[in-house]
Amino acid sequence: MVDKDSVLLIAPRRFGKTSIMRGVEKELLGKDKTSVFLEVEDVYSPQRFLTEIIMALIENERIRKKTKLFHALRKGTKWIKENIRENIEEIGISEFKVKLRRNIEEDLKKDWMERSRQIFEIIGKETSEVYIVIDEFPVAIKNMSKADKTKTEKFLHWFRKLRQLNRNLRFIAGGSVSIDRVVRDVGGVTTINDFKRFRIGGFQTEIALSLIEKVFKEEGWKYKIPFGEKILDCIGEDCIPYFIAVMLSAIKEEKILKGKEINEKLIETVYNFCILGNEGKHYFEHYFQRLKIFYTGMAGLEEKAAKAILRKVCNQEYFPVDIAFGIFKQETGQDDYEKFMDLIADLSHDFYIEHDPKRGLKFYSKMLRDWWRIYYGDIE
Repeated sequence: MVDKDSVLLIAPRRFGKTSIMRGVEKELLGKDKTSVFLEVEDVYSPQRFLTEIIMALIENERIRKKTKLFHALRKGTKWIKENIRENIEEIGISEFKVKLRRNIEEDLKKDWMERSRQIFEIIGKETSEVYIVIDEFPVAIKNMSKADKTKTEKFLHWFRKLRQLNRNLRFIAGGSVSIDRVVRDVGGVTTINDFKRFRIGGFQTEIALSLIEKVFKEEGWKYKIPFGEKILDCIGEDCIPYFIAVMLSAIKEEKILKGKEINEKLIETVYNFCILGNEGKHYFEHYFQRLKIFYTGMAGLEEKAAKAILRKVCNQEYFPVDIAFGIFKQETGQDDYEKFMDLIADLSHDFYIEHDPKRGLKFYSKMLRDWWRIYYGDIE
């Protein structure tokens, strides 16, 4: 998957994306590859992004012991050497990391592009391949753009050039929001079009059923095939890991509280009253709230249009695209089909809806559609 290209893993929250990325890191390490993992959800600047990469390299015990990279970084760049003065044993590893991260980030503020050039030149000389696994990359770019759009655009172009010129570097980046919508107004989609994309969907039916059966056995519950099938009927044809976990957790809670035996009727009750009822609203609230966080275009009208379209789509199996465009025009005051289709593409990339050119728009997930219809749909 990552032998020749940098990779973007695309999946909404709680689809198992991070577990997959951790699995990729583990597989690479098993092949004796130089690989590090970093989570960048709290990154707000290019220098902090680079600091996290440097810290991940320095902190990685395998890299320190089995490659020349750590020593080359320490000796080859004056500014890192100056920042790694203390003996770790004297001040303690925790304090050392805090101090080093602070010093490196502060130093990078002087000229992060030149500093980074030094770092990646050394990486290129000292090792044949380095794999950097980055979780929540789109969120970091969104954070940067809020702080300074100009610097973020500069960073995106720099990062693309880095990937092109350093063929020994591979980036495996993942995120739970559409990277396209994040970069569209900051540098443009061309800054990330060299990434090879993989869309992470749900489990295959057989795998989902075997997982459900395994949980039943671990809990000491009696399992029958119709029970697993009923759970998947509630969730919908795309067997999303998080949704399966929500169902199993709700079944467990219902069984403990009321001491009932599990059967198809109980599963139906759990779905309708525990998941879709008042006590289950929190399960999917983040899908609604993140529209406000990420759909900020057109002075907030993009969020308004997205919510209005979803409010209609959740009430039908398929919703006509031309009517959705009418809603877009009404909510934004803009007769711009290209912007409308950008919005539809973003909602699709973020796993809200699917767009069938012949049949129209539909919710990506049956369970999310049912939830949305109850809490945010129009009553028809």
